[in-house]
Amino acid sequence: MKENPYSKMSLEELEAKAKNLKKATSIFTGMLLVLGFAVTFLAIRQGFSSMTLVPTALLPIFIINLFSLNAIQKEINSRK
Repeated sequence: MKENPYSKMSLEELEAKAKNLKKATSIFTGMLLVLGFAVTFLAIRQGFSSMTLVPTALLPIFIINLFSLNAIQKEINSRK
């Protein structure tokens, strides 16, 4: 079984990490949405190109951030 890397951190460190990860994920989500709209617009106007795949390629990073944030929140809740 995989060891939880967050179990070794203090509550203050976890809260700081969660706060930073929330900010980063929010900014990344906004950028990903803007990129998605821009790529869709360009695909309609100019046709399919390799840039069309960029939002899809960045989606796993978004999902990893969400799972990490969820794991940190579970660890914080288990300590309270």
